[in-house]
Amino acid sequence: MSNENRSDDIFQNLRDSLSDFGKKVGNFMDETFSSEGQAGELRVRTDVYQTKDSYVIELELPGMRKEEVSIQIHDGILNVKGEKKVPEGSQNHAYEKQERQFGYFLRSFPLPVSAVVDKVKAKYESGVLAIRFPRNAEAEEETGNINID
Repeated sequence: MSNENRSDDIFQNLRDSLSDFGKKVGNFMDETFSSEGQAGELRVRTDVYQTKDSYVIELELPGMRKEEVSIQIHDGILNVKGEKKVPEGSQNHAYEKQERQFGYFLRSFPLPVSAVVDKVKAKYESGVLAIRFPRNAEAEEETGNINID
């Protein structure tokens, strides 16, 4: 193997190591300083994105039933809350390891001005709650750039 190939391998390994380190630091920061998962709160993973014609918020709620979740909109804020209860009888077990989380959660999301809140749709399937808001293109245009005099 030539010296050039060895140095390419060394640099590739260094880049991979730095990338892994960056991911670990990011995960540590998320877990340490996140406002979720504090003292008895259930940590709920969430994706927020937009498509051509809607805003979408998806929350992972494994093991929960849709009846255990509440969705409300108040003053332009979407609130999703619920409780994942400890299964009956599980307090009597001597756990070797317990990684599942139980408890209350509350997630709040400020809604864009262009979200049409009176046409919101929510669907719960396979442990994922998807909430969709149509986008009002006219409202988006009204919230454009402001010139400075």
